[in-house]
Amino acid sequence: MNQKIREDIQNVLIKARRPLKPAEIIETLFEHISGSIDLKTKQSVWRVLRYENQKPDGLFIRSNSKYDLLKRVNLRKRVKKELESNGFGFSHGKIIRPKMENKKDIRRLHASSRSDKYQKNKDFLEKKEEKLLTFFANGDEIDIEKFWPKLEVVEANTLQSDIFRYATLIWSVPVSQGFGRRVRFLVWDEYTSKLVGLFALGDPVFNLSCRDKWIGWDHEDRAERLYNMMDIFVLGSVPPYNTLLGGKLVAMLATSDHVQEIIRRRYEGKKTVIQGKNKNSRLALLTTSSALGKSSIYDRIRFNDRVLYQRIGESKGWGHFHLNHGLFGDLRFYLEDVKEGAVLGNRFGEGPNWKIRTARAALSQIGLPEEILKHGIKREVYGIPLAYNFKDFLMGKETELEKFDLKFDDLASHWKERWLKGRAKKKPEFIKHKKERVSEIIHSAVMNKEGSFDE
Repeated sequence: MNQKIREDIQNVLIKARRPLKPAEIIETLFEHISGSIDLKTKQSVWRVLRYENQKPDGLFIRSNSKYDLLKRVNLRKRVKKELESNGFGFSHGKIIRPKMENKKDIRRLHASSRSDKYQKNKDFLEKKEEKLLTFFANGDEIDIEKFWPKLEVVEANTLQSDIFRYATLIWSVPVSQGFGRRVRFLVWDEYTSKLVGLFALGDPVFNLSCRDKWIGWDHEDRAERLYNMMDIFVLGSVPPYNTLLGGKLVAMLATSDHVQEIIRRRYEGKKTVIQGKNKNSRLALLTTSSALGKSSIYDRIRFNDRVLYQRIGESKGWGHFHLNHGLFGDLRFYLEDVKEGAVLGNRFGEGPNWKIRTARAALSQIGLPEEILKHGIKREVYGIPLAYNFKDFLMGKETELEKFDLKFDDLASHWKERWLKGRAKKKPEFIKHKKERVSEIIHSAVMNKEGSFDE
C-alpha cells in the first residue's frame, strides 16, 4: 500500500512541476473520489511523506511546509550554482546575464566550459600529449618561400584523429563535435610536415532564420535541399601559423573544389537518415559562425574579386554551453525518468536544436525558466556560396549548379601572395615561437586562465 502511495505522490509532484503542501497532494491524489477522504488514507500519505523526507536519499524533501522531489530540488540548486559561478544572477524571478562587451568577456563566460572539457581529456593528454606535440612547429622551422599547404582527411580512431582532438583543445571556446554527416580535415605545411590548422564540415542546423531568409527558403524547400549544404563547425590555425594569418588560409581551402569533391564522393549514393532517399550530394552553400563576435578570420577574404565569406546575420544568443560539469546530461536523464519519450535524441538536419529543446523541457520540469538558456552571445553568421546560382538551386528553381572556380592551388597561391609574405615581415616574432607554448595554452584551462588564443 505504502509503495503504491509513494509512486502516486511522485507522479503528482512530477506533473505539478512545483512543491506542494500535503493537502494539495492529497486533493490531487483523490480528486476523482466523490465525498470526503477518510482519515486513515490521509495518515498513510502523511506517513510516506515524512518517512521519505527523513531518509538521506529519500524520494521527497520538505521545505516551508511543502514537499518536492529531492532529485528535482538538487538539480535546481546545481543549475543555479553553476549559473552564478558563470556570472549570472537571479532577482525577483528574473535572470541577470553577465555583460558581453568584448571578446575578453566572452572568453570568461566560456572558461568554465573549457575547464570542463579539459578535465574530460586529462587521461588522453597524459597518455598522448608528448607524441602529439611533435606535430607542431617551432617558429624557426618555417620557411616562408617554401611553404605550401597539404590537405588530409581525418578518419576515426587514427593518429590523425588524435592530432585533431589535441589541437581543438587550444581554443578558448570549446569546439563542437558536429552533427549528422561529419568530415574532418587537417592542413599541413608540406615543407615542415607540421600542422597548420584544421576544419570540419557537418550537418547544418535545421532552423536558422537569418540563413533561411537570405536564401529565400520556405519550410518545404529547406527540408528538401538542406542536404545540399554543410556547416563549418570548427575552423582555425594553430601556433605559430596563426600569427601568419593561417586561419584565413584554412578558411579559403575549406571552400575549395577539392573539399567539395571529397564530400560528394563520400555521400554520393547514400540514403539520408530521415527521408531514406538517395539525394544529390553536391554542395551549393557552406555556412559558419564566429565564436567571439566580429570575426578576424572571415573578414575581408576575397578571391577572384568576390567575397568568399558573406555576413548574413547573427545568432540569437541561445545555448546550453554554460550548463557544465555534467549538468546537461543529468537534466536529460531526469527528463527521461519523469517524462517518457520527451528526449528523442539528435536527428539529421536538427543539429543542436534537439539539445536546446531537451534543456528547455528539463528546466521547465524542475521549475526554472527557459530564459536560462539565453546566454546573450550573438555570433556572426556567414554564408559561403559555392556556385553562381546557389540560391535558385536551393529553392528548386534550377537543377544544375554553375560552380565557382575554386581550385585548391589557386586559393593557396592567392593567400601566400596576399597575406603570408607581408605578415611574415610585419610579425617577425613568429620565429621565436616554441611548440611547448601549445601545451601551456591547453593546460591553462584547468585554472580558467586566459591562456588560450583565438584569431
